[in-house]
Amino acid sequence: MHRGSWVVAVVVWLSGCAHFECRAHGGNEVRSIDTEHFVVISQLPLEQHRAEAERLELLWDTFAAFFGASIDHARIPVLLLDDPASVRSFSSGATGFMRIDGPNVLLVGTPGEGKETGSTAHELTHLVSAYMLPRQPRWVAEGLATLFEDAYFKDDFTVAMGRWNQGRARDAAVNGVLSIEQLTTWTNARFDATDATAYGSAWAWLHYLVNRDEPRLKRLFYGLRSNRPLAEVVAEVFPLEDVQRLQQAVNDYLEDAHFRGWETKLRRSPKVIDPVVLSDWEVHLLRSRLFDSDTAASNAELKKALALAPRPLPPQLAVVEARLEHRDPTTLLTTYPASPDVLVAARVRDLALLREPLATTEGATNVELLLLAAKAALAAKDLDAARRFASASEALAPWSAEVVGVQLEIDLQTHACDEAERRLALVRNLTSATAALEPLAARLAACPRP
Repeated sequence: MHRGSWVVAVVVWLSGCAHFECRAHGGNEVRSIDTEHFVVISQLPLEQHRAEAERLELLWDTFAAFFGASIDHARIPVLLLDDPASVRSFSSGATGFMRIDGPNVLLVGTPGEGKETGSTAHELTHLVSAYMLPRQPRWVAEGLATLFEDAYFKDDFTVAMGRWNQGRARDAAVNGVLSIEQLTTWTNARFDATDATAYGSAWAWLHYLVNRDEPRLKRLFYGLRSNRPLAEVVAEVFPLEDVQRLQQAVNDYLEDAHFRGWETKLRRSPKVIDPVVLSDWEVHLLRSRLFDSDTAASNAELKKALALAPRPLPPQLAVVEARLEHRDPTTLLTTYPASPDVLVAARVRDLALLREPLATTEGATNVELLLLAAKAALAAKDLDAARRFASASEALAPWSAEVVGVQLEIDLQTHACDEAERRLALVRNLTSATAALEPLAARLAACPRP
């Protein structure tokens, strides 16, 4: 693990110490445990920490089985804590949330009680499903997330979901289940009583499809993975002559409340690497990422990390110090010539300077460095190197609009029109800045096809 560089994603549960503090400030020991797809960081007791890491791998297997796809190389840093009040102390009112800054993703949530998965499964579903189903409308995204948030562990090797959620069912039943047409216009922007009905309806439709109409669900997933217009996919899966009958069937399903559920078994034994203890400064570096739009609180954590760190500073903290003091990070290149953190901060575009650190384990798993190298190779017209570096970054962070956008640019320059079309659909799903994609769409329209 490249400590201090949380380059892919973090799922946060709050544990042990109520405010997730370092040992120097009264907290418990913070450890990191590696699994195949996760870097699991926690203050939980060691055996519970290991068990939660294994449960994450089981949940990952559930995603692969449910969506009929997998993400083989991604590694997601996960901070496991267990106090909902502590989550709210970083983001008021939230029991789970997700932060995205470039290729870095931060998921924050709490574990469920006992065998439950809770908000962690909800947020992780958003992250994974956005990649696996690039054209999904909001109602599908939220329907899937609310379905997975009720996933639970029947035993150590089996995940089940599709149980009845009385709260979601009540929200859907208040005014009747919304139609597919109504759900298609839902933006999930208000978070009011209308949203509650939409969440419940999205859950009801997905719950119905999972339990009563799996062939239609598979057709929907197949269509959402394609390059076809979303409206065309929806019209095919939910034809006009069927929509009223289907909507009534979902309403009847809510009243009947009979279902069989869905489950999957772990296909392999999770491999868990021995834990590594994080330094106090690393804990504060992580804490700095947890605050919701509170720059002052985040900077205060960075200053604590600087005060606790050894001298000379680790390179990622040297970058932090330079930024806090408004110094040009390029001045750090003399002291840290091969540090991925410094090279990224200095926005080095000399491909020769980037190749050596990329040959190291640290460099090869640093998404931002790989992305920087891909852009440098593009500028140098070295398209083979650009594709190699971009592919490596996409394998680690396929849910990053910035990473997929660089791949899209390479596709356009190499006239890989079909791949460009697929990635444009994906990047539209990953970013809210859709206006910026119009020039790329115009270039795709002019892409020479055989």
